[in-house]
Amino acid sequence: MSSASAVIHSRRCFLLGLVASTASGCAHWLPSRKEPEPRKSTILSQELAPDTVGIESILLRLSSVESQQMPDLWAYADEQVLAPEPRMLLDRNGLRAGKFSGQIPAIVQAWVAQNATRIEQDPMEQAGVVADVSSFSQLWRCRPDQRKVLTVRNLPKETVTLFYNEEGFRGGQFPAPHFLFSLYAKPNGPQSAQVLLRPEVEYGQTRRSVVAKDSAIRTEERRETLRWESLSLMLNMQRGDCLMITATGEPRGIGEHFFRTRSKEGEIQDVILLVRVAELNAPDEFSLANNGSTSLR
Repeated sequence: MSSASAVIHSRRCFLLGLVASTASGCAHWLPSRKEPEPRKSTILSQELAPDTVGIESILLRLSSVESQQMPDLWAYADEQVLAPEPRMLLDRNGLRAGKFSGQIPAIVQAWVAQNATRIEQDPMEQAGVVADVSSFSQLWRCRPDQRKVLTVRNLPKETVTLFYNEEGFRGGQFPAPHFLFSLYAKPNGPQSAQVLLRPEVEYGQTRRSVVAKDSAIRTEERRETLRWESLSLMLNMQRGDCLMITATGEPRGIGEHFFRTRSKEGEIQDVILLVRVAELNAPDEFSLANNGSTSLR
């Protein structure tokens, strides 16, 4: 099987597998970066690492019809998990966040099914060239103080003008921007995890620098990075809880650049990011029920 076919097949397995598993009361997302391996033993039969958290992230690009259901979806989300002041700051920057407790709403399950149909029927969707955001899932093994990068949009051939509110109204031009979230997660007691998400943008040309780490000297390639510390989201989440982040109804600022994309046909589409606590004390490898096993990143 070619690498392109493997990615297409894996994405189909993820999208259809989620619908099947959530319908049976067990919501698990499969990563789309890798072919499923033969089924192995469950997580309970493997040695657990006490300082790790298994996190699943998923990006969904919504059709115009699906976007009309966003008000219904927000009715299921708890936005009070954030204090009023952080919520207001997010809103001024075009961002909105809320948490689903325990399970994924049926609306999201329907979107996943519809997205699976689009991928099945459209070769351009299969190739990932319909827009600069593709619907896919990733599985992460997080340890304290270990950073993971959740890419939302990467525009290597564009320069964007971005304005934002952080200690005043600021802005500028950002060449070749890479819009991402830094993810940190660590156990917070036996039944919960502390999850931190920070929006960032990398931009400009790559520069090489010499770095000393772990008694060794090596070179690293880095770009300029703008980190919005005041927009960081830090939550205590139970296993199965899911955080949703997207743009406000009226697109503006950071939210517009992170969570709005234009398809090749010119359709403006909304994007949502879902971050779910899948496992506590996650081992280096664990299997997902009914869908084979995969390695955490």
